[in-house]
Amino acid sequence: MSLPAKPRVAVIFGGRSSEHAVSCSTAASVLAVIDKDKYDVVPVGISVDGKWVLESADAGRLALTAQHSPSVNDTATAVALSTDPARRQIVAVEPGEAPRALGQVDVVFPLLHGPWGEDGTIQGLFEMAGVRYVGSGVLASAVGMDKQYMKVVLAAAGLPVTSYVVIKPIEWKTDPAASREAVEALGYPVFVKPARAGSSMGITKVHGRDELDAAVEHAHTFDPKVLVEAA
Repeated sequence: MSLPAKPRVAVIFGGRSSEHAVSCSTAASVLAVIDKDKYDVVPVGISVDGKWVLESADAGRLALTAQHSPSVNDTATAVALSTDPARRQIVAVEPGEAPRALGQVDVVFPLLHGPWGEDGTIQGLFEMAGVRYVGSGVLASAVGMDKQYMKVVLAAAGLPVTSYVVIKPIEWKTDPAASREAVEALGYPVFVKPARAGSSMGITKVHGRDELDAAVEHAHTFDPKVLVEAA
């Protein structure tokens, strides 16, 4: 009597965000402990420029250390997730060859950090493809990633939130003085943050007006929209 097939789990990590290495490190932890006797694990990496590849399950190579910042091997076999809900497959796409199905995916375990991973975008892809996945859905992910809208939702539910100012890119470009005045009304010190980034990326504690512009520009390197919170 043949044994039933093991559930196939696609572990997806890496990604285009500034938290690429952190995501690889998360994957290292998961790949080290997931029970290969119970699950057929398919490690899928997304390179920093967005290429999907069939990665190694070697947890050691993906570990983040003081001497090593891991990244996805973008020279590996390219793969794609079929968006046909009847298939739910990971497909290998090699130059000069016909696409090759790697089998039906039972569940996706996304370990992506930051934009294009925690913000509802890839969750929407999974929903469209009809693939089960671990974690929050599209709306919860999108709201949870955007600090401005998270505050709006919390305040609407009657929960206290810290006073804040949102600086949109067009506002900072056309009338930065108005943005500075809005921040002044909060009172210093303040925290200047990218509105849609994680892992404390791009955050600066600002003690006075002379530090504000540099902090906003730094946050802009991670997200066009900036949130300033009273400390």
